[in-house]
Amino acid sequence: MKWYSLSCFFVFRRIYQLISRGDTLTEKAKKEKAIYLQLAELLENKIINKKYRSGSAIPSERELCKTYGISRMTVRKGIDHLVEKGILTRVQGKGTFVSRIDINSPLDGLESMRSFIREEGLLPSSKVLRSVSRTAGEKYARIFSIHPDDIIFELYRLRLADGRPIAMEYTYVPMYLIPDIDSHDFEKESLYELFETNGLQLGTDEQTLEIVRVTSPQSNLLRIPDDSAVFMLNNTVTDIQDRVIEHTHSYINQNYMSFSARLT
Repeated sequence: MKWYSLSCFFVFRRIYQLISRGDTLTEKAKKEKAIYLQLAELLENKIINKKYRSGSAIPSERELCKTYGISRMTVRKGIDHLVEKGILTRVQGKGTFVSRIDINSPLDGLESMRSFIREEGLLPSSKVLRSVSRTAGEKYARIFSIHPDDIIFELYRLRLADGRPIAMEYTYVPMYLIPDIDSHDFEKESLYELFETNGLQLGTDEQTLEIVRVTSPQSNLLRIPDDSAVFMLNNTVTDIQDRVIEHTHSYINQNYMSFSARLT
């Protein structure tokens, strides 16, 4: 009986303290909401400012609790808020990650992939997988209006944004346009800048876009499962003299890129 009376005393005393300082359950919930929204805003700003880059993991819930001195429930609510907005993605057993890169490429303009990746605030890079000269053959002779025995330059590149593979490109250029093209390092140099250096002015870009499924090696290079759907983009670029100067066949990871066209 004495134990029961003592317990009641402490319970009533605690309720009195909460009421006397105006910290009711409703107000406490409001404060909790404000804190988790503040955390969500802080994390979102870090993502915008590239502190946490696309596809990278954010600190664990435990680390965030320790860093900001808040409860795990509050941290979880803040993360949930960003997951609902599509900014963060939870991966079971691995952690919470900044959601995928989202690059929009216009279909109605002539611009290098390096340029529009950079315009999206991301770091472009390329990995050259093949760089050789070869005979055109019947297919590319037709595309470039040259003889099948004429020499073309063949360039296979994996294109990356912030280190993540977004496209596998197969590019072909007639060697007569830039005879030393096979001596250039296309992990460091831009093909379109090389065109400009050699006096080739871009004219038109005929594009076709399809959705196809890929297997190895494209799926492995793009780090996606076999039989995944990707964009397949074909570009046939002419100069102002109406000569075809480039033909590129690309497989593009649809998780990272979208396309748009402006119709008038």
